[in-house]
This record gives sequence, C-alpha cells and structure tokens, in this order.
Amino acid sequence: MAPRNKHPDGQPKPTPPCAARTNYPHQEGESPFALREEGRTAPTAQTGGRVERPFPGGIRAGKNTYVYDAHTYHTKVPPQGIAKFIEYYTNPGGTVLDPFCGSGMTGVAAGDLGRKAVLSDLSPAATFIARHLNTPVDAQAYMREVRRLLVRAETLEAQLYNTPCRNCGLLTPMLYMVWSYGVICPRCNREFVLWDVARDEKPSIRESKIVSEFACPHCGTRVKKRGLERTRRYPVQVGYKCCARGLKEQTAQLCEFDHRLLAQIEAGGVPKGPWYPKDSFPEGINTRQPVAAGIKRVDQAYTPRALYTMAWLWDQARHWADPEIGGKLLFTLTSLYQRVTVFSEFRFWGGSGNIANYNVPFISNEQNVFRAFARKANTISWYFQSAPKLRREVDVRTASACRLEHLADKSVDYVFTDPPFGGNINYSEMNFLWESWLEEHTDTRDEAIVNAVQAKGVNEYRLLLTGAFRECRRVLKDDAWMTVIFHNSSGEVWNALQAAISEGGFAVQGAQTFDKEHGTFKQFVSENAVGYDLVLHCRKVAQQPASPKLRDTDDLGIAGFVRERVSRGPERYRVHYLHVARTDEWDFRKLHAEWLAERLAENGAAIGFDEFRRHAKSVVATMAVKSTQPLLL
Repeated sequence: MAPRNKHPDGQPKPTPPCAARTNYPHQEGESPFALREEGRTAPTAQTGGRVERPFPGGIRAGKNTYVYDAHTYHTKVPPQGIAKFIEYYTNPGGTVLDPFCGSGMTGVAAGDLGRKAVLSDLSPAATFIARHLNTPVDAQAYMREVRRLLVRAETLEAQLYNTPCRNCGLLTPMLYMVWSYGVICPRCNREFVLWDVARDEKPSIRESKIVSEFACPHCGTRVKKRGLERTRRYPVQVGYKCCARGLKEQTAQLCEFDHRLLAQIEAGGVPKGPWYPKDSFPEGINTRQPVAAGIKRVDQAYTPRALYTMAWLWDQARHWADPEIGGKLLFTLTSLYQRVTVFSEFRFWGGSGNIANYNVPFISNEQNVFRAFARKANTISWYFQSAPKLRREVDVRTASACRLEHLADKSVDYVFTDPPFGGNINYSEMNFLWESWLEEHTDTRDEAIVNAVQAKGVNEYRLLLTGAFRECRRVLKDDAWMTVIFHNSSGEVWNALQAAISEGGFAVQGAQTFDKEHGTFKQFVSENAVGYDLVLHCRKVAQQPASPKLRDTDDLGIAGFVRERVSRGPERYRVHYLHVARTDEWDFRKLHAEWLAERLAENGAAIGFDEFRRHAKSVVATMAVKSTQPLLL
C-alpha cells in the first residue's frame, strides 16, 4: 500500500482541501438492509429516545473535496455537510433514505458514518453514478488497470492525435484542438471565421477572452456575436507539449499534416466493431439548441475522432476481464460527460466545464479523449484512496420517489434529500447523453419538474412532490425527521414546495441556509440563477399541518429584516468580484435566502427573488442616505 501522503502511483499527494472525516465503525452482527424488519428504534445520541428539536445553527461545507470532484453531476450537496445532519438525527447502524439521490452524496456521507443508505432516483444515469461513488475500490488496483488500458491505446492515440512539434519536428500527441464556427455578416452577407476577429489575447491568459462585439473583416460593420448565422466549424489551433521547457503548452495553427489527418479520420469514421449510441435527442427545453444547430443525435455531439475514441474505450471497459474494475472504467468515461463533446467551450485558461444545458459554443475545445480519461482517472483514484475503509451497506436502485415499493412501512430512521428545484434543471434531458451510452433512459412520467414540453406546470410539480413526501412519511419511523435542501427564485415554486411538504404529512420546524463556500459568478449576476440553498427540517406529524396563507407584502416584514441584517454586518452582504472588473454589489440573494429561512420556519408564505429584491433595494437605498457610514447604493 502506498504511504498515506502518496498517490497510488507513488507521486506526492497534495494537501486535500476537504475536512477530516470521523470514522464510525459498523455494528457487527447486523444483517445488511433488513428494511422490512420493523419496530427496532435505537435511541438517539441527543435525547436518549428521539430527536425533539431541529438541527441548530448554520452549515458550511466546501465543494473542493476528492469525492465531490470524482464525477460531475448537475447538482451536488457536499457530503461533509450532509454528514452533520445524519450524525445529529441518527445513530450508527441507522438507515438513511434519499429518494432523489442524484450522484449519491447522501450515501457517501451515511457510509462514512457507519449508517445504512437507501438511494433511489428516477434516472438510470444518476443511479449508475451513485452506485460507483458508493462502492470505492482499491486505488492501486484501479490505477494499474487504467495504465494497462492506456498502454493498449498508445497505437490508436498516435493514429488519431499525433501532430508534428513545430520546434523539433517529432510527432507528439496533441492535447486539444480548437474549433471555430464560420459566421455570416448580416450587412454584407459574407462569411468569416469567428476566431479570426473575436479573439482578444492578452499577456495574461486570465485577461484573454472572446469578445462579444467586433467589426466584420469584410465591410467593417460592428456586429454582435450573439444571433449571428453560423455556417460550419473550422479547426483553428492545436495545443501540445513536446520540447518546450516547463509546464507551458505550445499552441500553433494547423499544418498540412493536421489537415490531412483530419480528412482521413472524417472520411473513415468509426470502424466497424466498437458500438456507440445513435439515439435521437428528444424534444425538450435543453435539447432545442443542439437540434437547431444540426446536432440531432448523440453521436453527432462528438467530433469523428472523439466518437471513435469514446467507442473504443467504452468497448474495452465493457469487456474488461475484471467486471468490478470494468465498471469503474465505464464510470471514469461517464465522468468526462460534455468535456469531450462539441458542447465544450474553449477557454484561454484551459479546461472546460460541464454545465446543465447543451450550449453549442461558437468556439469549442476538442480534447484528446485519452488524455482527458487519464486525468480523470487520476482524480477518481484520489477519492478511492481517501475513502474510509469501511464495510458499506448501500442499496441503490432506479425507482420513482412516488413509489418506494422496496421499503416497508416505518423502516427508515431519517430522510435527507435534494429534490429538483422546479424547472431550474431538466434532469432527464441533461442525463440523455449519459443514458444513451448506458442504453437506458429516464421514464419521465413521474419526473417532478416544471417543464412545458412535458406539460407539467407548478401544480403538476406540487402533486408529484406531494406523492414523494407521502412515501417518505410512510417509510419513516414515528416522530422521525426529513431534511430537504431546496432553492428557487420563484415564490410560486416555494409555495408549491411548502404545500407538498404539508400535504405529504410533515411540518417544517426549522430552516437555515447551506453555505457551499464557493458561489459562482453566474449566481451573483444572472437574473435566473438559483442562489443560496436552504435547509428545511421537516418532522413527521400525525395530522396534516395548515397550509401557508398568502399575505400582503407589507405584512412580510422585509423592511425590518433587511435593516436589521445590514446594520448588524453590511460586509456579510456584499459581493466582491476578484477576477472581473465589477464594483462591489449587494448580495440580495443571500438576504433573500436568510429571509426565506425565517419565513419557512414559521410556515409563512414565500415570495420570489425579484419581488424581494425590489423591496430590499428600496430599504438599503434609504439606509445609505441616512447613514453616516458609506453604504452601497
């Protein structure tokens, strides 16, 4: 075994950003998942019998942990934050349920604390990811097999990705290729390559960018990038590492060798043998953009070279001699997600994000899939090595949260869940790419979502959530708790959630914000960003509590709340932009989240972010005029 401060490959291990975990041993002698055995209730650590009060205080938990980075998913709650709730509401050996499990972070937290985890999700992609995150393998064994696979791939990588070094002339694998759409000037109707005119490179890559407005190179007319008619994609730059000193990559325009190689690959396509999906993208909110851009099937979301590489690697992993390691190799491939597709937007500072939409960028980054696979395997191995060596009891299955038929009445000690936030993310659409490779798609009939294509409005969303919460109530032991993580900018969606909790047989008895520590730029500047997550602590009750009643805005206490919070500590509610030239601004989303936490704990009706911000802006403007201390306007 490698030393504790070493990677399985023997390299020095970086200081982990994650917090230390407490290791709770599993209770010996208990049968795994005796879920239909009722009546055994262990006393809680808090009271000796049952938890009488909701979790107190706030929660802070960062995203930069090995497990959080191991595999991408659209939304994830840091497991070290979840663990604090599980530890408060349950004892070692207790059963924790998450019926909207997503990537399975609840299971990771429960397993690390010696609890049993029951995870389910409507999406086969989600349960595939959750299953593999909750069954870590030996990191050294995993990396040995990764290296073996990459050795097999050396000849194919050279055939697909080699480029001549512009300095020494030797062939070396390219790391990426940049592609740019050609566009049509609306004034002179002539084509030009966007890369040639929209690129604004600075000495610092952090300051380099693709500008949104520029002059047509033919007629000089100022045009905006957004809305320009696209023609086709052109390869414009390659990046590689060869004889240059240091870590700096070399970039160059394509040479004759590169153009000839691309022509050969595009003419040959994927050879017969390795399978790849050809599923047509369904009609949906997020699928409209790729379909409009001519990307109508999953295989068209890859360049011919990337598709060939993915198909070859998938075939190797699926037929691996050791099925357990083979599953982890497939898991590594799914972790690449959009990074190896034409949806991967070029960024001067490198890398590419996996975002919750199928944006077709004007300028994209085609990564060397073999190298992307190797990097991701390295990240996953850090998680496998850092995961506590425990006998984990986790049951993961694809199932509707409205029908938990595999669970007996009163068989669960605690529910922690992160349900869909209204219409913020269309999970079945965004998981379609994964599920096409896995050859199983989401049955959307029970998908709890606001989605016009599925003919589901806020009321349909409320009814589906109500069904899910009723099932949670059925399987929970008496007087047990359910914690719900949620946020949305719409007051209508918040009130639908409250109604679903009430109609499901729960009462909200506590609420607080969940600080994930690293807010995104979009969260602060976008009108449609979700903002801060809220934690709702809901107790199973004998009688359905009264539904919240709508009140006049004047009766909501916004003015007094904002004055009290801002005067108590204005710095807590200011956004400082470190990497962009923007002045400090009020963080109205944080104020809204904290106001909601107070309101929902009182079972009060919520209002949306836009309405709250209008009132809050007026309050802080008045305070700025009256204050002798400088306040933002």
